[in-house]
Amino acid sequence: MPIIFENVSYVYGQNTPFEHKALDKINLTINENEITGLIGQTGCGKSTIAQLCNGLYKPNEGKVTVDGVDINADKKNRKENFFKVGLVFQYPEYQLFEDTVEHDIAYGPKNMGLSEDEIKRRVLDAVRFVGLREDEMQKSPFDISGGQRRRAAIAGIIAMEPQYLILDEPAAGLDPQGRDDILSKLKKYQREKKTSVVIISHSMEDMAKYCDRIIVLSQNGVYKCGTKAEIFEDPAALRDMGLSVPQITKMVYCAKELGVSFDRPLYTVDAAFEDIMKMLGGGDGK
Repeated sequence: MPIIFENVSYVYGQNTPFEHKALDKINLTINENEITGLIGQTGCGKSTIAQLCNGLYKPNEGKVTVDGVDINADKKNRKENFFKVGLVFQYPEYQLFEDTVEHDIAYGPKNMGLSEDEIKRRVLDAVRFVGLREDEMQKSPFDISGGQRRRAAIAGIIAMEPQYLILDEPAAGLDPQGRDDILSKLKKYQREKKTSVVIISHSMEDMAKYCDRIIVLSQNGVYKCGTKAEIFEDPAALRDMGLSVPQITKMVYCAKELGVSFDRPLYTVDAAFEDIMKMLGGGDGK
């Protein structure tokens, strides 16, 4: 079953001079077994939604259910949900604190009460999956590179084997190669484990390349949910919200105005290259 928000409101600093309503009676669904993108302007509540899913925040109004269970109905539900919904914060490498990479990755599984053998298996699986070398496991998290620390932080959540994995700007601050490496590994993880992955990002290119479905937030709540075709079909509406479409999609719309038509909507460079090569008589571009 999915994660469902029913008329959820959340207020920061309630009953103080700094009171701010981040969410106002929103309704949304995060489906199972797919990668969902969450986009919107800064301040529209993306990170708040992530922490409500995990149970770190409790809504002031409404209900958040995970697999049909109201996670805030009692403390037991919230505790179980911490392991079911894994949350990777933005710049998670700053949250590493153990003396070695191995101990940091093992922290979550240990708190689940697993056996030593099961903890070791999960840590090794997570390390291999994110692309860390086993010889790096005994190093301090502060003696490895920033990209490696990002991988270690993500591995620590993956080692808990959550049913839902939510990542807040997982590629922020990385170079293009590191960005593609992290996001492609997350996509592979989702396909192999059949989990639900939510990626919060400002990059429309990342949304187009890696997500199956996108939820667009505005300052007034949920603006639209749908496939990439449904979300990017109206660039003007997104622009009015301070958002955009992938650069390649802008190119396709400009080409259309000049009389060049494509057979399908295009959101990635690879897809555009294939179609252009076909138009030029160069086969499928491979």
